[in-house]
Amino acid sequence: MIRTSSEKRYGLVLVILLTFLLTCLVGACVKLERPTLDRKYFTLDAVRPEIEKKSVPIDKNLIVRRVKISPRYEDRDLVYKVGENSFEADYYNSFFVPPSAMITQELRLWMGDSGVFANVLGPESLGTGEYLLEGTVNSIYGDYSTPDRKAVLKMQFILLDNGDPDLPILCSKDFSREIPVQETGPDALVQAMNKGLQSIFSELEKSLAEVVQRKKVK
Repeated sequence: MIRTSSEKRYGLVLVILLTFLLTCLVGACVKLERPTLDRKYFTLDAVRPEIEKKSVPIDKNLIVRRVKISPRYEDRDLVYKVGENSFEADYYNSFFVPPSAMITQELRLWMGDSGVFANVLGPESLGTGEYLLEGTVNSIYGDYSTPDRKAVLKMQFILLDNGDPDLPILCSKDFSREIPVQETGPDALVQAMNKGLQSIFSELEKSLAEVVQRKKVK
């Protein structure tokens, strides 16, 4: 059977059309449209009250080691207690960087502004110091298991004498804070956490000042 030129042209157009449709169909299957995830990021900030009286400085340096954190709370997602033994991580509301790094930085800045020590060095510094400060965050979460919402912070800090090869412990203290969360939403929770952090650092500063001043007198 011999096809006419018009039939050949019709067949060619049909092939092109089918190829175009098939290409569009395959492209539609491969290119999936995904909704944009609306995530929010927060930072921990321990703000020193302007009226707070600073301690009398000594001529000793303090090295702040990297603060450790419980594996339950070391990720960036905010954590909520929703039942007696139930916790949830909030993927859509997270810390901007891991909380361990933020708390270490805030602690170094706080102690640096305290006036207790001549210099306060971070964990990455190659400088030397007469004192070492170690910290552990055992809890940092929002307790939403009851209608009375609150931010829970539990920490432990240890001051070591770096001038002694045995690194004796000069001060060891546990801190626990439960700060009411006045409003709904993650913003209010982080604000409550910052208040708790400020309160803990303020009390820690006073404890360290008493220890180093007492050691200076000896």
